[in-house]
Amino acid sequence: MISHDPGGREVLIQDKGTPWWKKKNRNYLSLKGHVIEHSNEDFIRNERKIRSIDVNDTIGYLSALFYYLKDKVSQDEWNARVYQELKGLDKFIVGVVKNFSYDGTMDENNWDREWTFGNGLLYSVTILTTIGYGHVTPKTQIGKIVTILYSLIGIPLTLIFLANIGDLMASVFRYAYSRLCCRWCRGSRRRYEYTPEAVAQMGGRLPPLSSDQVGEETYMPTSQIQIPILLNLMFISLFILLGAVIFAFLEDWDMLSSGYFTFITLTTIGFGDYYPGKAFKGYKGSITKTLTLMGTCFYMMLGMALVSMCINLMQEQLTAKVKWVANEIGLIRQPDIADTDEEKPLTRISATDATSRSNLIE
Repeated sequence: MISHDPGGREVLIQDKGTPWWKKKNRNYLSLKGHVIEHSNEDFIRNERKIRSIDVNDTIGYLSALFYYLKDKVSQDEWNARVYQELKGLDKFIVGVVKNFSYDGTMDENNWDREWTFGNGLLYSVTILTTIGYGHVTPKTQIGKIVTILYSLIGIPLTLIFLANIGDLMASVFRYAYSRLCCRWCRGSRRRYEYTPEAVAQMGGRLPPLSSDQVGEETYMPTSQIQIPILLNLMFISLFILLGAVIFAFLEDWDMLSSGYFTFITLTTIGFGDYYPGKAFKGYKGSITKTLTLMGTCFYMMLGMALVSMCINLMQEQLTAKVKWVANEIGLIRQPDIADTDEEKPLTRISATDATSRSNLIE
């Protein structure tokens, strides 16, 4: 059936048959068979071009259809037909926008590439860290196979790396905590060890605390110092707050959304509703953007290492608490004191020993 649109052009109208959004173009299958061997970006651009043409043709078709039916059916029937067709158009356009980044334009030269180096880097990081934002996904068979192989090799290596880095950071943090928080303990011990005569022979000044070798004492080994759970939680909270401030500035998010994104990222939940898109765009020719991209990746990896460290430290603390409770209620039996090595008592340093130690320090 031939009709005319408001501009006077002839339009072929199909009054009956399968709705337009349910039809499948046979050329899609052959085209897909050809582009399946190309990269994900070529596949997406070709599909986007096809869908863009479909959207424009469909809009023209619906415009002519509505104009033709206006005087052919009742107002209620016309309203129902318009609602049905527009509802299908809405679903079709939403699917094109979601899957192929359709923006309403037909000029391929002005389209943004989905698989850029920045997005590829973020994609790799989210695979290795198991975050999985889902901002880009492989569309071709080759891309899916490479992703599987890359994940099988990369994820175990990343987990081993994060575990080792977490253990190292836990040791450093534990040592720093022992040096900082136990300083006053060593000061009190120093005043007890040296007799007034020894202090007088050293000129009234005790050796500096930095000359002590922390951890050598049997009663204060650095490797067995427990970091409070509250301190670990505060440390992680401060790191999340720092990330919230940074990404709120980089991505133009509010603080709540930025903090939510940071928490979702460091816990590897990765819903994908928020991801650092602006930080991974426009890096070419811009040192600032390049540094931002590198800093974002570094923050994500460092954050997961810090989480691993704090879990390590809190695990030791929780284990100690559980053992203490089990011992108190009689579930486990502590070894007898006679079976363990006796602790060496503290001895006071005489004037002669103090003079010798002072000469060694000098």
